[in-house]
Amino acid sequence: MVYAISSDGVLHVLGVPSGKDIQKPAPFLPPNANWSDAIAVNTTMYTGTSNRCGDTANGIWAIDLAAEDKPVSSWKTNGGGIVGLVAVGIDGSLIAAIGPGPASAGGYANAIVSVDPKTMQLKDWFTDPRVEFVSTPVIFSHGDKDIVAVAAKDGRILLLDARSLGGANHSTPLYASESVAGGAGAFAPGALATWQEMLPAPPPPAPPAPPTAGAAGAPAPVQGPPPPTVVPGTRWLLVPTANAITALKVVDNGGKASLQPGWVSREIASPVTPLVVNGVVFALSSGRPAGTAGATAAELAKRSSPAVLYALNGADGKELWTSGKTITSFFPGKSFWSANGQVYVGAFDGTVYAFGFAMERKH
Repeated sequence: MVYAISSDGVLHVLGVPSGKDIQKPAPFLPPNANWSDAIAVNTTMYTGTSNRCGDTANGIWAIDLAAEDKPVSSWKTNGGGIVGLVAVGIDGSLIAAIGPGPASAGGYANAIVSVDPKTMQLKDWFTDPRVEFVSTPVIFSHGDKDIVAVAAKDGRILLLDARSLGGANHSTPLYASESVAGGAGAFAPGALATWQEMLPAPPPPAPPAPPTAGAAGAPAPVQGPPPPTVVPGTRWLLVPTANAITALKVVDNGGKASLQPGWVSREIASPVTPLVVNGVVFALSSGRPAGTAGATAAELAKRSSPAVLYALNGADGKELWTSGKTITSFFPGKSFWSANGQVYVGAFDGTVYAFGFAMERKH
């Protein structure tokens, strides 16, 4: 099935072969709402709203896909709009960044919130009026903690404990980096990416010596599970800046998660959030210059340049391959994904480019 939300806020369930409604369309959002890309988890679909477009309250919305009447529930920020997409934590909680704006009593702005996916009630939050968030949160495990990483407009990366976002006072992060992008106003990555190296496991210890002669009847050694063939290595956080991909290492500092510089890629103009496949970072130069929000199609075509796809070594950022001049139009901002041993790029001119990587084709 294909789930689609129309501009009038109605959810359509379409059949793949026909493209026609195979279920009764169901109201989901108010008409003309500004909603983010939806995400479905089990039998519920979620999305976030912002800018109060169509007089729609800023918040997180949920629709039950399994129920015949498809009931809708929501949590309202009573303040700023949802930044980027709604993320799903490792425990299933909904994690969202909230942007600036006037907040009523009990409302939230410049905050990271955790919302229960079933009751749509607020569970926890981090807030700091001095921090303006500009990215979708990314969640990963590190040691015994689930970490939420999010980017701020001043170029810093904040790490929060997913189980206690802001500590006892709701305003203390686990860690806040220095600016990785040259200061305020120069940083709006949209989303971060993360991956973890998997390294060959060290050889297992030598088996114990066999029993000596005369030890008849000695119990046979207990056979445990086979040793692992790979073990987790460095956890990486990838940050798109204005003209490169910056890679940071997640490390322990006094028992707490922190970040260390890793590598900076070659110049990549206006990169989007990269993909990581088998330790290879696929970074896409969108070709779309900054400051083109709201521009017409003709203006974009005139001011933009063709997109370029780069493959980088995930451990050191060195260039492995580039698409060169293969793509002849710029990347508008949505269709960039990987599946079936290929990376796909949808360009503004309506062309979808597919790039295969030999590593996958050998298997």
